[in-house]
Amino acid sequence: MTLTVHDIRNGIRGGVGRFKRETTATFTKEELAALADALDVPARHRSTNETTRAAIRVAVGVAEAFDGADPGSFSKPELKAIADALGVEPVEGDDPDPLY
Repeated sequence: MTLTVHDIRNGIRGGVGRFKRETTATFTKEELAALADALDVPARHRSTNETTRAAIRVAVGVAEAFDGADPGSFSKPELKAIADALGVEPVEGDDPDPLY
């Protein structure tokens, strides 16, 4: 098997101290904020989810400048770049541990 987008997102979530999810989902506002904190994204670039995503792309080197950065959801190669920047090693089937 190969790493899925879900596996990479969960690896990133765990790397910034957030809870992993059982189902695939884009990052929440709180998860984006934790990610931005970990990457030292300036507060002026965090007013919306879109500006935060654009600033994260710049912080990890996926985009050259904030003004031209894509504000949409992260692609798989972008998620890999984010994981690399955080020093996170995502694993296959990275679901949360059961609560019981």
